[in-house]
Amino acid sequence: MGLIDPLLSSCRTLAHTQVRGRRTGEHILMQTRSFLPAAVLLAIPSLATAQEQVAQLDPILVTPTRTAQTTDQTLASVTVIEREEIERLQPKEFVDLLRGRAGIGLTQNGPFGKTTSLYMRGAASDHVLLLVDGVRMGSATLGSPSWQFLPPSEIDRVEIVRGPRTSLYGSDAIGGVIQVFTKEGDGPARARAHMGAGSFGTREYGVGLSGSTDTTRYHLSGSHFEADGIDVQEGIGDSDRDGYSNSSFAGRISHELPGGIEVFGNFLHSSGETEFDRGGALRDWIDFVHHASRVGIRGQVNESWFSELTIAHSRDENKTFEDAEFSSQIDTSRDLLAWQNDILVAGHHLLTLGVDYQEDRVSGSNDYAENSRDNWGIYGQLQLDLGRHSVSGSLRQDDNEAFGKETTGQVAWGFQLADSWRTRASYGTAFNAPTFNDLYWPTGGNPDLAPERSETIELGLGYSQGATFADVAVFQTELDDLIDWAPLPGSSMFAPQNVSEVRIRGLEVEAGTRLGEWSTVAAFTYLDPEDRQTGNVLRRRPNSTARLDVDRDWSRYSFGGTVTAEGRRYNDAANEDRLGGFSLLDLRASYRMTSEWTLRAKLENVFDRDYVVIRQPFSGVDYNQPGRAFFVTLNYQQQ
Repeated sequence: MGLIDPLLSSCRTLAHTQVRGRRTGEHILMQTRSFLPAAVLLAIPSLATAQEQVAQLDPILVTPTRTAQTTDQTLASVTVIEREEIERLQPKEFVDLLRGRAGIGLTQNGPFGKTTSLYMRGAASDHVLLLVDGVRMGSATLGSPSWQFLPPSEIDRVEIVRGPRTSLYGSDAIGGVIQVFTKEGDGPARARAHMGAGSFGTREYGVGLSGSTDTTRYHLSGSHFEADGIDVQEGIGDSDRDGYSNSSFAGRISHELPGGIEVFGNFLHSSGETEFDRGGALRDWIDFVHHASRVGIRGQVNESWFSELTIAHSRDENKTFEDAEFSSQIDTSRDLLAWQNDILVAGHHLLTLGVDYQEDRVSGSNDYAENSRDNWGIYGQLQLDLGRHSVSGSLRQDDNEAFGKETTGQVAWGFQLADSWRTRASYGTAFNAPTFNDLYWPTGGNPDLAPERSETIELGLGYSQGATFADVAVFQTELDDLIDWAPLPGSSMFAPQNVSEVRIRGLEVEAGTRLGEWSTVAAFTYLDPEDRQTGNVLRRRPNSTARLDVDRDWSRYSFGGTVTAEGRRYNDAANEDRLGGFSLLDLRASYRMTSEWTLRAKLENVFDRDYVVIRQPFSGVDYNQPGRAFFVTLNYQQQ
């Protein structure tokens, strides 16, 4: 316990601090193979910095196990996107960060705030859990998160975990989990600001202030993004551009009380409007609110037991106007309570025990038979460090007011083949709860629906040496009781039923390196998502995706480019409407004018490619995607 004691002392001021480690070793971390509570492990970088111990280590992440570990310790397939990379890529939408990443396929009903579906490892968009600073997000009526409303300017870090995580997080995490972290203060008070403009009438601006003292860390920021957009569907509705506006505010604060206990809070709030084409002669639009907030307390109960208690709230609200007249309103909200305990066992194993509560509520212009439901979940996880072997197992039971109890589990094993090589294998079960629309839609809900259930097996091999990494994973997921809205026998009415069985097989590859001033990161995914009843490919999933990022630094200048490619997909379940593949090239550059001012520019879709990722099923009209576009941003960061 010689190492553990000073770590536990230091973690009182650093508990669960977000660490910006880089795979290329830009940050410093003391070597340890022990599994530690999140507060302990996240305290290590500051200790190592103080002791000037230099090492090249992987980023620290918390999403795969709900505890802190480096990426070379995790037994899951993960991708981490740090703030430095976000700034370099200059995204205008959150999904710009995800396009072409391993295991991820996307569809958008046009750019800038339009309906977006994310398919992770071929699973549906409502099979992917979105967390914002630990707060569960998503619509309780549709089931899927509003990916299109996340503001990239307020995001500091993204953790992508591919594969089931229901045994830790409950419903929704069949395909995986994406957790977004907002910015956090560190060091003396510093101001930041940005402003920019570009094609399609885009304009953006934002300001922020962050810092820390011996006992308090804080961050507060606000930003606004607006675009005139493009006409997302020609010949439908008005012929004007379909615009978008989003005003966002984010804040985080934590304070250490006497005795080392820490209280904390965070929020992310976005609101605005997005236009669409429905068929009327006048303007159609949606007013939206997207909100996540959390408060909590955490600290060491004793030298081996770390505990955290949080209360959280999220909202997904939409008010629709068609032909400039009010049409409908759907508001969903969630209240969440979570208590997690991380306990060191025998000095280097980690036992996690937790309980969480969730209440969903629905209101609006639709009269649902039920407008609320609650879910209790209890879970446990054991992570064992056995020298060259690592083993973890988790088990969870959910008790849902609407459909009863569900038990899920996961086991994983890793083996250190050599200093730079590691192999892993895992098996996990998961489920996805029926939505309020599935259960209680006024003209066709089915209250007898069972949850969708899955089993996933995965094998992986990873390599990490200095500034070079590579990872290969193969997986197979079998989903049963999939919910499908199908015509009722002898009727034109549609209703949800548990009918489909699906098998998804895939291969994922990620690799990257840094040589001098050059950095390269690549990803490739091959996917075979099959409906076992029909033999057809699941609709709108690309059969392959690829991404290549190449960047070069020259003193104050940096230049880079991204190539993304997607294979063919089918727009319909019958596989009669095939959409061809495509590839896109984006270029970017930045110039650091002073230590505080940076000018950035980006050219998207350099060759002005026309491409289609989704087509309206009834009209057969394509959703348009943007052509060549240029954006420029001026950034200020106080030193």
